[in-house]
Amino acid sequence: MPFVSPLKQADAPADSQPLLKAIEKKFGQPLNLFSTLAYQPDVLGGTTQINDGIQKDLPAKLREFAYYKASTLNGCEYCSHYHNGAAKKAGATDAQLAAIDDYAGSDAFSDEEKAVLAYAEQLTTTAKVEADTVAKVKQTLSDTQLVTLAATVALANFTNRVNHGLDIELP
Repeated sequence: MPFVSPLKQADAPADSQPLLKAIEKKFGQPLNLFSTLAYQPDVLGGTTQINDGIQKDLPAKLREFAYYKASTLNGCEYCSHYHNGAAKKAGATDAQLAAIDDYAGSDAFSDEEKAVLAYAEQLTTTAKVEADTVAKVKQTLSDTQLVTLAATVALANFTNRVNHGLDIELP
């Protein structure tokens, strides 16, 4: 049982209603995370701005690997569910998603993908990233893409904690 019930669009504060409408249009359904954040329109707005921002620059498959890796490490069933599907849509295979816990020892991932996954793992588990991991990531990603990668992992950790802190459920 969630600690805070998700709001229906009509019941949300006026400033949250257009954001919820846009989210439903974009994803084809209301999402409990955003419907719960709607209680606080500024938090909802900030979260959606960051979410929109990370959709640029970084290839979708790499972004979704990073988000999914952080979410699985944090045990966030909600985000893992949605980002598993998003990763598949972005080109990830079932074999890759099944091997995400042992990506470093798997032949299912390219060196670039392994570097991105190592970055996501380190930032999630220790809140910092080793210089050699950053060097590997920067072999293929620009500085702009690295900023987007960091923001992606940070957003994943933020939404994972909101989901756990409010016990948000899958619909």
